Amino acid sequence: MDFRTVINNQSFGVRATGLLVRDNQLYLVKSPEGKYYTLGGAVQVGEITEHAVRREIKEEIGIDVQVGPLAFVVENQFELDGNSYHQIEFQYLLTPLAEPAGQLEEGSSVRRCEWVAFSDLVKLDLNTSFLKTALAVWDGQLQHYMNTDKERN
Repeated sequence: MDFRTVINNQSFGVRATGLLVRDNQLYLVKSPEGKYYTLGGAVQVGEITEHAVRREIKEEIGIDVQVGPLAFVVENQFELDGNSYHQIEFQYLLTPLAEPAGQLEEGSSVRRCEWVAFSDLVKLDLNTSFLKTALAVWDGQLQHYMNTDKERN
């Protein structure tokens, strides 16, 4: 069971996200609409976030990873399809231990995955947008961000 509470049209949950990094590049998923996002998902009840991110990466792209430092804690507040969301997200730096799959299956859709240079992140419609600049200049210290997008995919 995911660590998520839903009351009426509001959802609160905890997520673990993997920032899969290699040679100053970030591995991202591309939606059919051309939007980019990181890998990860909901933390299960009783699961620690480091284990959750490892599990999510294995489920999503089929590889094992070395979990590095926790880089960012992000509070996401957004609306999607008439529902309000508040998520606490733990973003870990990850090192791939194998070549990741070039695609990700989500439900009935297949989404392409690709390595994107840190310097090219600013050109993308990236969720969450702070990563466009924060990742390239990350100083090794845990950082906290607020993300209050009105609409998110």
